[in-house]
Amino acid sequence: MTRRAGVSASPPGSATEAAAEAATDDITGTDTSAEGETRLRYRLIHDQLKSAIVRGRIAPGLVLLEGPVARIFGTSRVPVRKAFELLHEGGLLRTFEGRGYLVAGTDGGEPQPLRVPLSEAALGFDGTPVPLALPSTSERIYHDLEATVSIGIAFGHFRIDETEAAETFGVSRGAVREALSRLRDLGLVEKSTYSHWMCGPLTARAVKHDYELRSLLEPAALAASAPLLSQAMLGSALAELERAIAEPDSVDFDALQRIEDTLHIDCLQNAPNRKLLETIGHAHMPLTVNHAFYKAFDLHPEPSTLLEHRTVIRHLLNGDANAAADALRAHLQAGQTRTLQRLKVLAVLPEPDLPGFMHRIA
Repeated sequence: MTRRAGVSASPPGSATEAAAEAATDDITGTDTSAEGETRLRYRLIHDQLKSAIVRGRIAPGLVLLEGPVARIFGTSRVPVRKAFELLHEGGLLRTFEGRGYLVAGTDGGEPQPLRVPLSEAALGFDGTPVPLALPSTSERIYHDLEATVSIGIAFGHFRIDETEAAETFGVSRGAVREALSRLRDLGLVEKSTYSHWMCGPLTARAVKHDYELRSLLEPAALAASAPLLSQAMLGSALAELERAIAEPDSVDFDALQRIEDTLHIDCLQNAPNRKLLETIGHAHMPLTVNHAFYKAFDLHPEPSTLLEHRTVIRHLLNGDANAAADALRAHLQAGQTRTLQRLKVLAVLPEPDLPGFMHRIA
């Protein structure tokens, strides 16, 4: 993806970049309430995790990763990263020879890395989802923005005007930036050399390239992650698939996305190679074709898709990581064919009315 050019060497989405963007807003006089919100969000995340660690509700050695924790809290990685840094400074988290942080033991010992799927229960919370005690403007607009981008990229290449989007949603630029940062984590948008937010186009060639990448990398990540997956999580995933196969008409858009996330995110998250997982994460753009297709026509998942998912999960439950990896590769190859067919259908549909902040690039 195109990265910002300039004197700063900070990675996009880093705390340094967020601070620099907030400072720019201060200079221009733009409302920075969302930056204040982001600062409050990392403090709330920090406080909730600190309480759970101190009370012994999080197992010592648990490996905390930014992406899964961000999904649990319903935020981008930026406030999660800052919360982790503060917990590390306070001695509650430790670094180790791997990605993420280890939860420190209360006895001061060196716990062994515990890699299990991160969930509300693993983080010591009773309910789901874990609530943040503030109304989030970025969260309020996130799903609408994601839906707009997901539809738009199937019809062309667009520049997203941050200021116009803020006016459209009635929020600050910072809130829009927070939501767009989450979409960047998913590979749906990127920043140009001149710091413009860009999205699309989702072409057949782009779909093929992303599926080729995923077909090479996801099976390897699954094989590496499989020994650390819990039987309980896999059993729950299989039960959900069995219900979906028995009653496909009951599977709505949200349920389908949860099923997809289980296989393509949760089952891979224990792979120790961080760069491998980040590369896979940025190749998920074709999934938006399927999401847009299902939403546009109010469809339910095809039985073949659910059966392929079930095959992978069954192999994982049986402890056969290689067979699971082969089944995942076959699923991705079949998924490429289905996605290209859907892209053709979307191409003949009239272009939808997109909001004014989406500017087509010739």
